Amino acid sequence: MKQPRGLGKSQNTKGLARMIKNNKSFNILMCSRPGGDRGPGLTYGHHVDALNRDKYNRFYVNELWNLSNENEINNYDVFWFYAKGFDTRIYDFLKSKFPYKKFMFGPNILLDKPDVGAADKWDEWFLSKVEFDLYIDQVEFYNNHVKKFIRKDLVHKADYLDKCVTFDIDPSIIENKDIKYDCLVYSKKRRYDDNYEHFHDGLVGLLKENNISFVELTYGNYKRQEYFDALLQSKCCINMSLDECPGIATYESMFMNTPIIGSPHNTPSIFNQDFWVHDTDYMTSKYLKRKEDAHNKYYEKIVSFLNGGIEMPVSPREYILKHAGYERYANDAYELMLKYCT
Repeated sequence: MKQPRGLGKSQNTKGLARMIKNNKSFNILMCSRPGGDRGPGLTYGHHVDALNRDKYNRFYVNELWNLSNENEINNYDVFWFYAKGFDTRIYDFLKSKFPYKKFMFGPNILLDKPDVGAADKWDEWFLSKVEFDLYIDQVEFYNNHVKKFIRKDLVHKADYLDKCVTFDIDPSIIENKDIKYDCLVYSKKRRYDDNYEHFHDGLVGLLKENNISFVELTYGNYKRQEYFDALLQSKCCINMSLDECPGIATYESMFMNTPIIGSPHNTPSIFNQDFWVHDTDYMTSKYLKRKEDAHNKYYEKIVSFLNGGIEMPVSPREYILKHAGYERYANDAYELMLKYCT
């Protein structure tokens, strides 16, 4: 088994200079992971790769289930629990044996039901028993919401780190765009979005009344290739979900160089904030609620874009290749770990 490494040597850059100044690298033991190969399961793999391939050699990442014996655990500085549902005895054992180590959790820990808070006994255990050095979500607004439930003595240790991902999409298909529609309407109703139908029907009605052509896809009812085809045929994509933290489909839209129109809560990582539709929802004591006139504001933004009212100094594709890239992720992770785990 490859052994955890110390600080490596690289060329002299500003980032490297800061690393040397701090004289700190991190040996990380992943202690939980999501299942599957899409969504969180997909981004977990990229998370591990991004840190292990860091060009400044600031990280070594291994996984608890790859260790051959208990003695190897002591080689690691940080125990990182990435996803919810792990056996609580793993945390209890590590905390009792290695209380001086750093414990990090997220981004797939809390909350399965953001409008409820602690939705099961596991959530209740985590919020009442776990002591962490750093808890992360993927985006700021969701992290601020989760802080409502975290204990006061730990809330200052909660922060956010957006995902990284590479795209298994042939970039040459982007060269063959054949625009047929003004918009791709991406329809996604959340369980807690209690006035989605009013919003959806109002916006679709305005598009029809004003001869704005569109194709609509509904989350869960299309094949991935259908989504790509619709993106290649549309001038823009309309994200109608109440929230995303952020969604892979959003990143895929930008990778296909299709501008996406949405709110700060459903497209929190966006290539150009002029494409945000503001004041369409608000945070209640429970969670987000959509405003009654949201469809009108979305329609106004769509018209503004189609009439050439929004400039794009950086293309969606240029932005997402950098933002979702491994280098940005490793740099942001390092800054967080310097702040909370040293």
